[in-house]
Amino acid sequence: MELTTTEKKIISLLKKGQQQTEIAEYFRNNKSFNINSQSAVEKLIMGLKKKYGVKTMFQLGVVIGTSKI
Repeated sequence: MELTTTEKKIISLLKKGQQQTEIAEYFRNNKSFNINSQSAVEKLIMGLKKKYGVKTMFQLGVVIGTSKI
């Protein structure tokens, strides 16, 4: 499955236990990403859920935790 750089960064931050608000703050402070709102982060996470065929954050965490992402 092909992931964008942004999706990979979101997964990395989720693995570190960061919440969506913290991830949004990270992107606001990092000029190499063009994301400025929590809503954008939520949409990207929804896209990740869709890619992996899961419905909840818990399921996404399980998939991420058991795969080599």
